[in-house]
Amino acid sequence: MRTPVPTLLLALLPYAAAPQQARAQAPRLAGWNTDFATLAEGAPARNELRLARGLAYLPELSLRDGVVEFDLPSPTRGLFVGVAFRMQSASDYEIVYFRAPDEGRWGEIQYQGVWQGETTWQLYPGEGYQARLPEETRGPLHVRLVVSGRRADVYLNGAAEPALRIPELKRTPAPGAVGFWTVSVGNPQGMTAVSGLRVQQGVATPLPRVPLPATPRGQLVRWRVSGRLPAPDSIAPPRELTPEMARAVEDGYVVEAEGSGLVNLTRAVGNPAGAQRSNVFGGAGWGLALARVVLVSDRAQVKRLRLGYSEGAGVFLNGARVFAGSNAYGRVPGALGEVRP
Repeated sequence: MRTPVPTLLLALLPYAAAPQQARAQAPRLAGWNTDFATLAEGAPARNELRLARGLAYLPELSLRDGVVEFDLPSPTRGLFVGVAFRMQSASDYEIVYFRAPDEGRWGEIQYQGVWQGETTWQLYPGEGYQARLPEETRGPLHVRLVVSGRRADVYLNGAAEPALRIPELKRTPAPGAVGFWTVSVGNPQGMTAVSGLRVQQGVATPLPRVPLPATPRGQLVRWRVSGRLPAPDSIAPPRELTPEMARAVEDGYVVEAEGSGLVNLTRAVGNPAGAQRSNVFGGAGWGLALARVVLVSDRAQVKRLRLGYSEGAGVFLNGARVFAGSNAYGRVPGALGEVRP
C-alpha cells in the first residue's frame, strides 16, 4: 500500500532584515574592487589590505586550483576574517574564515559556501568543515590555502599537517577571483590588515581524496523542491498548506541530498531573501521552500521520522501539520526533531 505523501516545509536560513553593505570609505586600492568594503583609516603598507568591514577582491585574478598564502595580524576581540576564492561574483564564492573569541587569539576556523550572498555556516559544522585552534594560537597567523578540485587544505604558521582538511568543497569548481572578507562583532574599532598575499596557479599533485561519511541506512535522499517562496517575519511554518504552495512544489524539481542526507536548500533554491549583490552580514530577510517525498510501504505500519534542520521546519501529512520546530541559528545536524503519531 502507499502511505500518505508528507511534505516538509523549511524556512531557508532566515534572519532579521539588515541594511545593505556600506560603500568603500577610502580611496580604491590598485587592482582591488572595494565596492562592498569599508577600508580602515590610515595609508596601507605595500601589499597590505586594511579592511574594516565587508568584502574586497581582485577581479582580474582567476584561480581554480592553486595555492593562496597571506598573513593576518594579531586579532582584536570579536573579529571574523575570511579568504574568499573561486569567486563568481561578490555574492557567490567559497570562503575559509577565522574567528577571534579573545584579544590576540585566533580560536576557530571554518569553511562554507556562499550562494547569492547567503552563508551556510550552520549546515557544515564539525570535522572537515570546522575546527577549534589550540589555545596557544596567538599573535599573527600565516595562512596557506591549497585548493584542488573538490578538495582544500588549510595550513597555519608553516605546520606540516593541515589545521583543516576540507573533504568536499560545496560549490562546483570553476575559476574565480580571490578576496578577503571581515566583520567585527561587539567591537566597533575592530579591523584587520591582510598582507603578504601570494597566489600560485595550479598544484603539482592533486590533493588526495578524503572519504565522505556513508549515507545512513533509511536516509531519505531524493526530494521534490519548490522554488523560493515569500515568508512572514517569522521562522514559524504556516499552519496549513495553501493551493499556491501545493502548486509551487508540483512545479519544482528533484534534488539529491548530500551523502550525509543534508539538502542544502540555499544551494538548491538560492538566498531566502532573494539574490543579493554581496553578503549581508546578519541576513537580508526571510524565505520558505517546500520539499516533498513519497514513501511507499508494502504493508500498514508505524515508522518514526527523524529530521535535523536549521532555523524553522514543519512537517505536513495529507495537508495537515503534524510537526513544527524552531532551531534558530542552530547547526545541522545538532537539533533533531522526531515526528510520530
